[in-house]
Order: sequence, then C-alpha cells, then structure tokens
Amino acid sequence: MRTAPAFWRRSGVSAATSTLVFQRPDQINWVRVTLQFALGLILLGNLLAPFAATAQNLGTAPAFGKAVQGQQATTVEGTVLNVVNWGCNVIAPVIAIACLGIAGWHFKSGRGYMGWGVSGVALMVISGLGRMAEGFITQAQGIQ
Repeated sequence: MRTAPAFWRRSGVSAATSTLVFQRPDQINWVRVTLQFALGLILLGNLLAPFAATAQNLGTAPAFGKAVQGQQATTVEGTVLNVVNWGCNVIAPVIAIACLGIAGWHFKSGRGYMGWGVSGVALMVISGLGRMAEGFITQAQGIQ
C-alpha cells in the first residue's frame, strides 16, 4: 500500500481563519505623493533622455572608419570619456580589491565568501574590458 508524503496529508487541526482589513488613512501623505511624483519624473526622464540626446558634432563632414575621441572635458563626449576612464582605472579596481579582501576575510572566518569573490573578479573584468576598449579607441585614430 502506498501512502502520500507527509506534506500531502491533511492536518487534524484546522488553521484559524484570519480576516485582514486594510484601513485607509484619514489624511493624504503629501510627502509620499511628492516623492512618488518626483521618482516618476526621474524614471520618465531616464526613459526619454536617449531620444533627446544629440550626437557629437563633427561639422559638415561625416567621419567614416574612424573612432572619434571626445574633444574636451567640458563637452558631453569628453565628460563621458573621463567618467569611463575614472570608473575603469580607479573605482572598479579599488572596489574589486576591497571585495576580494572581504572574501578572504569571510573565507578565513568560515562564512560565505563566494559572492564577494565573484563580485571582485567581475569588477576586475569590467576594469580590464574598459581599458581594452580605451586602447582600441586610442590605436584606431590612424585608421583610414
């Protein structure tokens, strides 16, 4: 004779029924409404910003077969280039070393270390890929 597993059997004791009643507040929380509206505007702006962005101005002649480097730090292209350089050359390696240090500390103390280790290695990979892309762009200036 086969019996059902223990978690399939019915319990002899019935569960107490609970009725959950949601009470609506008497006052409108205007701080919450304002924050939700502001966050909605931020989300909408992030979704619509790529449509409003303009490309780098090359003048009247298009640039074919060339990687166009950002001109100055005051332009959008130069600012993005500086942020990418800073992120790949400074921020990602520093945080990666910190993650790997924490992974070693967790390994030594017998706690879970794999998440910290994988995060550290992933940040080093991101840093390396950014530096590789930067090198490709720098060397591609002479391609005609």
